[in-house]
Amino acid sequence: MTSLAYRCWTPDAEDRRRVRERIVTHEGSQLTWRVEGDRVHLGLPWWQVEEEHLRESDLTREQPAYSRLPIPYTLIPFSVRTRLNRARIAGLRRAEAEGRDPFPADPVETRLDTFRQEMWTEASRLAGVPVQVDTERTLVLTHDLDEEYGLAGVEMLRRVERELGVASAVGVLSRRYTVAGSVLEALVDEGCEVFSHGYLHDGLLPFLPPEQLRSRLAHFFEVYPSMVGRVRGFRAGQLVRSAGMFEVVAEFFEYDMTPPTVELGGPHGWRTGCGTTIPFIGPSGLTHLPLTLPQDYFLAFVDRLSADEVAEAWTRAAEAVWAAGGVAVHLVHPDNVRRRPALLAAYRTFLERSLDSGATVRLPRDVVMTKRGVSR
Repeated sequence: MTSLAYRCWTPDAEDRRRVRERIVTHEGSQLTWRVEGDRVHLGLPWWQVEEEHLRESDLTREQPAYSRLPIPYTLIPFSVRTRLNRARIAGLRRAEAEGRDPFPADPVETRLDTFRQEMWTEASRLAGVPVQVDTERTLVLTHDLDEEYGLAGVEMLRRVERELGVASAVGVLSRRYTVAGSVLEALVDEGCEVFSHGYLHDGLLPFLPPEQLRSRLAHFFEVYPSMVGRVRGFRAGQLVRSAGMFEVVAEFFEYDMTPPTVELGGPHGWRTGCGTTIPFIGPSGLTHLPLTLPQDYFLAFVDRLSADEVAEAWTRAAEAVWAAGGVAVHLVHPDNVRRRPALLAAYRTFLERSLDSGATVRLPRDVVMTKRGVSR
C-alpha cells in the first residue's frame, strides 16, 4: 500500500528516493518526528504502520450477520432494518471504552495525513527537494443506487447539480435490478460518470471464492455492454471489503472507492476505516479513493439529524479533509433522497457552501488520473 501523497508532492522518483533517505524510523508508537543533524527521526516504524492502516490489517474477516440470513436482507422493510441498526449502533457506541483516543477518529481522521505531510516536508527541506503542495479543494460527488426504487432519486439529485453546474458519479448494480443502457449513456453524455456498485448488494463479495467474485464483477459488463471502456471504477455495496476482493477487483477496474476514512457501525464493526483522506495504491495496482465524508444514511436515519444539521456535518468534515490536503469524497444515496426529501435540501446547501468556499468538483476518474500523474 502506498499513499499517492508522496507522488503528488514529489513527482520525480529520484527526488522521492533522496527525500526518503533523510527519514529514519524507530520502534515505538509515537506519532512524532524530530530533526537530528540532516535526518528526520520518527517515533514509530512509519512505513509499516502506514501500510497496516491503509490495508486495514485489523479489519474483521467475519461475514456480516445480515448476509447470513436465510432470506435476503432486502426483503426486510427499510424502516425495520433501520430501527434494528439504530439499536445495534447504540449498543456498540456504549461499549466503546470511555476516555480512549479512538482511531480512526470521527467524523474524519486526519492525524496520519497531517503527520505525513509535516515529516515529508521537513525531510524534503533537508534533501534540498522542493515540495509541490496541491491546495485545491477537490470535491467528488457520488451516488450509490442501491435499489431500483431510487432511480427517480438520481434525477432529483441531477436537477440540483445541473443548476449549480456540477457533475457526479453514479454507481449501479447489475443483478438486483438493471438500468436501461440509454439512461447510463445519457448520464455519461451529460458529463457524469458511471461506476459499478456490484451485483446484488448482499454483502457477500469479500467472502466469495475468486471465481464466483469474478463472475459477479464481469456480469456488470454483460448487462451493460455500452459501458465497456467507459466504466473504470467500483465501490462495493455497504463498503464490505477485503484484500482478496481488491485483488480480483483490480482485474476489472482501474480504481476503487470502497474504503471509508472512518465508519462507525458499518458491516465490519463499530469503528473501522483506512484512516486517510488521500488516494492510495494497493499491492495489485488498484487505486483507492477513500470515502472521506459521513454517509447520508448514518446522519439522516441513524442519528436522525435535520437537513440543516446534515449539511453542517458535511461542511465541517469537508473543511477538515481539505485542511489535511485530502479529497472530499461525498456520498448521498438516490434511494434515501426519495425516502427523505429533506436530504435533497441538505445536499443543495452543502454544495452551495462548498462552491462558494472555492471547491472544485471533479469526477473520481479524473482525480485518480491526476493523483497518479496520468494525463487524459
